[in-house]
Amino acid sequence: MSDDTALVFADLTDAFGELEAARGSPKQVRREFSRFVGLTQRLTAAMRKDFSANRGGAWVASRFSGWNGVTELFKVLRNEEEHQHPIFLSVHERRFYALPGQPNQIFPFEGTWVLSDQLTESPIGGVINFYPNDPVSGQATEPVAPVRVEYLYLVQPRTAAIRKRLHAIGATDVHVLSKACLTTLSEYYEYFRLQMSA
Repeated sequence: MSDDTALVFADLTDAFGELEAARGSPKQVRREFSRFVGLTQRLTAAMRKDFSANRGGAWVASRFSGWNGVTELFKVLRNEEEHQHPIFLSVHERRFYALPGQPNQIFPFEGTWVLSDQLTESPIGGVINFYPNDPVSGQATEPVAPVRVEYLYLVQPRTAAIRKRLHAIGATDVHVLSKACLTTLSEYYEYFRLQMSA
């Protein structure tokens, strides 16, 4: 029995891990997301090949009942990246600041910026400074450092088809979308293994 499907599934799982690890670099997130998107489609291609070689019939992916809007989005993203446009991302930055004189109170600043350079190595959304007022004088103090900073990487739709699917799903975060897709593809992989052993 061929191990192509198992290999591609392992690559897909590893790609998701690399995507999770790349959060500090927009360039790496875009590259790992693109790799993940491509592997989602290679999985079915490997299944077709393995099923035909081992069972002598055609693999029919549509018989799997778990397909959803997220997996359809990935199929369209892969086709668009392959035939029309590379995937583009935007970055949503959240900075959380402690409020002086208010224990356990956190104040968030956030904004989304479009990457004009999709190959940028680090988030460059500008500097967000927080100048709290002095509780006695009411005057602005020195800027304080954030308690933490989060970056969300968002699919920047380049076509109406992607925009429509993202709107229907209600999410654009590449990590959230990829996790949902991997969950479905893990179920799909188990379904494939059951069909291979039936």
